[in-house]
Amino acid sequence: MQRSRVRVARLTWALTRHRSAPEAPFAELRRIESDPAYRALFLAQLDAAITDRDAEREAVLHAIEAAADRLRRLVGPGDGERAA
Repeated sequence: MQRSRVRVARLTWALTRHRSAPEAPFAELRRIESDPAYRALFLAQLDAAITDRDAEREAVLHAIEAAADRLRRLVGPGDGERAA
């Protein structure tokens, strides 16, 4: 009997609680659309984040290329490449 009371209480809580999380992204979008100053700030931050991401990708690409060059020097040319 006690277990069923606990289950019913948990079920009642789960069915009656109010969820505000799905509304938060839409509120943010509404603010971006309606407030020109906030939109400008948002777009500036977005541009900065994209620029940072591109710089990080470029740095990783250069690091990979440098590692590949070091690996090629360590391995050295193969027998077929020495004749060329």
